[in-house]
Amino acid sequence: MESLFEELYSKYKHQVYFFVKKYIHGQEDIEDVVQDIFVHVWKHRDSLSKNAEAIVFKTAKQEIANFFRKNRLSFVDLKENAVLDFEKEDYDEDEQLLRSEEIKNLLHLIPEKSKDYFLKHKVDGLSYSQIAKENNISKNAVAKHVNKVLQLLKARLNIFFF
Repeated sequence: MESLFEELYSKYKHQVYFFVKKYIHGQEDIEDVVQDIFVHVWKHRDSLSKNAEAIVFKTAKQEIANFFRKNRLSFVDLKENAVLDFEKEDYDEDEQLLRSEEIKNLLHLIPEKSKDYFLKHKVDGLSYSQIAKENNISKNAVAKHVNKVLQLLKARLNIFFF
């Protein structure tokens, strides 16, 4: 007879793997994050009786955000990975410093609420609904804030976001 963990793992392993793969590149990193997700879910298995699928994917979003925080990936790192895609030996430290300064200056131009909603959505992986509920505003208002920041960053920095 299959254990509860084996059943849970069998049911969600492929969905979780491909979900993580949308945000993280590198086979080892993907596998590590997937493992972290199932370890976390298993530690909190008592709450699985409510809605296992929702809990698994909420945990997945949290672990993806943890991965980015642990590795201190910034918007500049995302740009390098998604747009420039150059080798590390070609890395120009002076250019990196200029881009970092450009991003810092640009972040000061963004209204605090918009910046906060954007980071909660893109970095922490919260949905528009979750952010709206936390801040007592509509889901559409959150979407407008996030899209405003995205458009500004894309226009000024030519960045691709996940």
